[in-house]
Amino acid sequence: MLNRFSLLSIAFAFMFLAACGGSKGSGAQSYSGSDDDASYSAPPPNKNELKEAHDDAVSLTEENHKLAKEVFDLKNKLGLPTDE
Repeated sequence: MLNRFSLLSIAFAFMFLAACGGSKGSGAQSYSGSDDDASYSAPPPNKNELKEAHDDAVSLTEENHKLAKEVFDLKNKLGLPTDE
């Protein structure tokens, strides 16, 4: 009996989470207006800000790769497993 109850509880929880995940209010940007108002658009991106953000992302990615390689090399020197 407990097993069926557990399965039903999990099924209802899954359905509830799936229903809440698809709601219109779950977006990152919110605006005040009716649900029928489809005229909302994001402001145009600034080209300089996009270029700076891209450059920052590239430099952070390169730094991340360098640090990951250092960690890998140090793990090899210490004889630790490197698959983690």
